[in-house]
Amino acid sequence: MKNPKQNKIPFIILLVFHTGLLCYSFYKTKNNKRVFTLLMSNIGFAYLLEFFVLNIFNAYKYKPRMMKKKYFDNILGAILSQAIFVPFTAVFLTTLKIGWVGKVMGGVYFSLVEFVFLRINVYQHNWWKTVYTLILIPLYLKVSDIWNMFLAKKYSLIHFMSLFLTSMVTEANILFIFASLRKIRFGFGRFHTLNEHFIIVPLYAIFYSLISTLSFLKQNNWISKLRVLVLTVSLDLLFKQVKLVKEKFHVLDYLTIRVLAILLHGKYRDWVYGGNNEVELKEIELDTKKRHYGDRLSIVIKNKS
Repeated sequence: MKNPKQNKIPFIILLVFHTGLLCYSFYKTKNNKRVFTLLMSNIGFAYLLEFFVLNIFNAYKYKPRMMKKKYFDNILGAILSQAIFVPFTAVFLTTLKIGWVGKVMGGVYFSLVEFVFLRINVYQHNWWKTVYTLILIPLYLKVSDIWNMFLAKKYSLIHFMSLFLTSMVTEANILFIFASLRKIRFGFGRFHTLNEHFIIVPLYAIFYSLISTLSFLKQNNWISKLRVLVLTVSLDLLFKQVKLVKEKFHVLDYLTIRVLAILLHGKYRDWVYGGNNEVELKEIELDTKKRHYGDRLSIVIKNKS
């Protein structure tokens, strides 16, 4: 009989492998801020899809056996998949400019991983089918390419959505950590179930991230930070008053967490909306000089002829 502790081994192997892919992606690129923004956007897309596929419609179940409670263990497996394995691969293929062949091979790769996970019983299907993975993964990987192109062209809507997705992923991850530590629980009525909690949490993260993104839209300053703090604390007090949330935070601990999260969101704003980094500016300056000298050389050649 297989030792349940062995369930975590394939997840750890994939974690190490895909972390290596991400590190190589950062190493090969000159704009790490854009790569980070792309990564968080990709994770955000995956989280939104997972909200419907896993949290609401219960398509499959992960069994990494890394957490005592099965519900949290299932969500952790989904986080490893949707926040690490697939998005890290997407960033790797995008930064190395690997085309449709790589995207299709990515779909085949994750389908094979899924097949192996099913065979060794660390993952199970409810109504999901591997063919869905085979079809959807290449499309997801292509969206990463398109999003990166839009980021490079500095489209305002893409910047707004990227900041929103980055903030949403951060909020969702923070809430998962504190829920697993039994510090917070969302739900309706007297007893808040984990099923209720993980349906409400994504909506909570979306709502708060929208507030943060709109507040930091024009600039990252102390007025923006204070506005986010006042709005989020007021809403948390309202949610607590109507018993939508139960939390065990000391007031000082809660404010510290909220302030740190707001500072982090402000930093995201600088990374997403910031101008070209120093390396890019040097490249632009070099390209400009090359074009300038090239034009002068052409004029000289024409005059001699």
